[in-house]
Amino acid sequence: MVLDQLRSLIRPKDGPAVVVEGLTETFRLYHERPTGLKERLYRFRRSSWTDFDALRDINLSVEQGESVAIIGPNGSGKSTLLKVLARILPPDRGEVLTNGRVASLLELGAGFHGDLTGRENIYLNGAILGLSRARIRERFDEIVDFAGIDHLLDTPVRTYSSGLYVRLGFAIAVTVDPDILLVDEVLSVGDAAFQARSLHRMQQFKVEGKTLLIVSHDLDALVELCDRAIVLDAGRIAFDGPIREGVELYKRMSIDPQDRARLSAVPSIGSKVRIEEATLLDQMGRAVTEIDPSAPLRVRVRLVANEYVEACSVGATVEGADGMELYEVHTGWQGVGVGPLVPGQTVVVDVRFVAHLLAGHYAVAPVVTDPGGRLPWASLPRPLEFRVRPGGGAAGLVDLQGSTSVTEGPAVPLRGG
Repeated sequence: MVLDQLRSLIRPKDGPAVVVEGLTETFRLYHERPTGLKERLYRFRRSSWTDFDALRDINLSVEQGESVAIIGPNGSGKSTLLKVLARILPPDRGEVLTNGRVASLLELGAGFHGDLTGRENIYLNGAILGLSRARIRERFDEIVDFAGIDHLLDTPVRTYSSGLYVRLGFAIAVTVDPDILLVDEVLSVGDAAFQARSLHRMQQFKVEGKTLLIVSHDLDALVELCDRAIVLDAGRIAFDGPIREGVELYKRMSIDPQDRARLSAVPSIGSKVRIEEATLLDQMGRAVTEIDPSAPLRVRVRLVANEYVEACSVGATVEGADGMELYEVHTGWQGVGVGPLVPGQTVVVDVRFVAHLLAGHYAVAPVVTDPGGRLPWASLPRPLEFRVRPGGGAAGLVDLQGSTSVTEGPAVPLRGG
């Protein structure tokens, strides 16, 4: 066996960085939710299930210093492969060997405590990632500057927006000095400026001779960062070769009508779920792009699970024409988790609110996140845009239900008033 030979010969920095041999990862899809123990014993019945291979007979080798893009349709096994390499999931069949220190940027901020401040969570999350307190103290200012949270450093992270939450997780994670870096969709985190900093940091890792395995839907960034592409389709390797050829194959795959629907939504972090459709509706359930001031509005979100999900949160952010975030709501913040979901299961969630807005152009961005509503898992490539018609009698951004009265002095009716 290749792996047996490598184990006896490999020393750090010698031989391949990653070797995968015959890897198969299987999930169990239950046909019905397991019942309680008492009922199961009473009925002498067993739950039925179907085995689903998320990865099938994967064989690959990655050399030290290689930068490899892992691409493919949603649900093709990309994130599952990274989780196996990161030792988050054990292989069901086959073997995996990593040669050197591994750092993973998969579930950013997963170790945060919402009631602790940003400062306290930097030390907590850094310790989870294996950094010593002295190392964290040495890089503390760099982490804060990279994340851009200096003004919120002593504020509980539960008050952070989802973007700031993930930016802080990324800033902490990249302070680890790994030999192998596993990256899942973090190149799409935050605003344009932060994405540029993230891309630059990945380029620094490459120059330093680190081994990179990156999952992303940002094909331009992958072409810039990587020399090699592995294209996954339905859990199998469909292509392993030069990055530009792999990207072109992936684009051709997405032209197929069945794949086009699967690629319509781009997950922000990971690929646990995808948003297949989102629609703006009025109070009568009609699709709309224009509403009256302070009219009820509903965002209907149809999502599909790519893998087993214990629970997630579905929400929406309302933005002004300048991109400023005006309002955000999540099922998780209101004590409701969506799930559990098995791969392929569809859920429809309605996010309702009264748009106390005055005339202007606005946008709604549906999102699926972790149960706490912080880590984005899926979003649409573009938000849903709508217009509030002029209503008269007030101006500004929001409708505060203002009124006036003359309590002293003369008053006369005005024409049209």
